[in-house]
Amino acid sequence: MNKQIEKAKQVIQVPSKSKKLKFTKTNDQKLELNDELIEKTKKLLGIKGYYTNLEENMADNRTIIERYHELYKIEQAFRVSKSDLQTRPIFHFKEQPIKLHILICFMALVISKHIELKAGISIRKFIDESKKIVDGQILNHITNKTVIVKAEQTPKMADLVAKLFPPH
Repeated sequence: MNKQIEKAKQVIQVPSKSKKLKFTKTNDQKLELNDELIEKTKKLLGIKGYYTNLEENMADNRTIIERYHELYKIEQAFRVSKSDLQTRPIFHFKEQPIKLHILICFMALVISKHIELKAGISIRKFIDESKKIVDGQILNHITNKTVIVKAEQTPKMADLVAKLFPPH
């Protein structure tokens, strides 16, 4: 907060650099410190409030705060699903395709979380390692048949597969 106040003071001293900052206000075309806001901010410094739509009988304060602190896990899951799974908005207009799209995205998220928990690495690292396995196709010009040559599994990928599918 002190840095913000100092920056506001500097902007007031040099009007050519003027821009709207948190602790400044314009009064008769003149930029000045907003002392009321500074005092209010000082009083509220360190106080945190939680707003919820839950009724008091549904969850106590401790539960609400605990759930709020777990919110980052949900946000992380959405970051993973959008970037690592390369999901993007798909425009559907009927209810059934919308539900199916949500189901596919959710299943991809569940599978990626399962891989992370079982393999012990992030889904990004798992995808990068999986991309190293590439099969090749060779066309025999005499017989006009295509032969698929399977690539060898990397030792790291073999270890990951063993973690995902342990022997019974």
